[in-house]
Amino acid sequence: MDIEKIKTKYIGTKINEDIFSNSIEGLLLLKKGAVLDDTHIELLINHKVDINSLNLLSEASKPLSVEDAYLTLIEQVKETFSAIITKSEDGLEKMLLDYENLIELAIQDISILDIILDESLASSSIYKHSINVGIIAALIGNTLGYSAKNYHLLSQMGLFHDIGMLLINEDILHKKTKLTHSEYKEIQKHTTLGKSILFSINSLDIIISRTALLHHEKINGNGYPYNRKEKDIPFMIQIISVADIFNSMCSNPWHQKKKNYFEAINELVDEAHGNSLNPAIVIPFASYLMRKQLFNKVTLTTEQTAEIIFIHQNEPHLPLVRIKDDYLDLRKTSSIKIKGQA
Repeated sequence: MDIEKIKTKYIGTKINEDIFSNSIEGLLLLKKGAVLDDTHIELLINHKVDINSLNLLSEASKPLSVEDAYLTLIEQVKETFSAIITKSEDGLEKMLLDYENLIELAIQDISILDIILDESLASSSIYKHSINVGIIAALIGNTLGYSAKNYHLLSQMGLFHDIGMLLINEDILHKKTKLTHSEYKEIQKHTTLGKSILFSINSLDIIISRTALLHHEKINGNGYPYNRKEKDIPFMIQIISVADIFNSMCSNPWHQKKKNYFEAINELVDEAHGNSLNPAIVIPFASYLMRKQLFNKVTLTTEQTAEIIFIHQNEPHLPLVRIKDDYLDLRKTSSIKIKGQA
């Protein structure tokens, strides 16, 4: 099989049917409407899908790519957020419509996380972080079986969750040394500030302003601003908390130490086990993330190269891997973990 010829022939074409793995029964690889790129071709080959037999549309039918839609939206969000701060809704309706279209593209495109976490596409900013959290929240909602209406609501909750940060002193936000206690308290005000900004925007669902207020609460009561526990934090807002933390770890919006994909998954699971985040959200999301890595090569903490072979439902961060001709179940060894991509 000449992979380069296949890529040349099919990259840019649109799938006209849902595509399932021929290696793992029932595993959906790509949804109808996705536009094939380099990552997709390799994924299909790894899962033994006969690309030549797929129902494809011509390149002329190709819609706006996820990457193009994403980059276009960043500036649009910046302008609309600036208007909202001044109590204006100028540009809001169009931005939400364009964001809804991006979410639909993201739901269909397996490469979306690679795109939104790629810092070379756009510099880290409150606007990029906001878009990312909304996309990740929608992916979680879709993974949990939410309707399109509800995962679009999740995307808006994520999009606006940190708008209060725009009223925080930029010197504090971009400080590269450790924050003082008073500076940390100042940053925490973004939750109440965000709620105040959004509460006056009548066209937005009321839960969006509540999300700005409560997205830093923890189910064990150790969050802020009110130290609420699980029963007092709406489940959809708990989803935003998971999406916010994952994107913050992977894309470094506040100049924290960036973590790779697998480090972020492990930390999410640790926080769920520590009763900080809801495992009913974290474990399905971690499973979704890890299933996207099936048959990919990774480096273990032993510096060995391994291939991910099987994802365990309840412990997705500890998959079965193959090292040459041997198999290793990471659930059975506490000293070995996935370090990163090979």
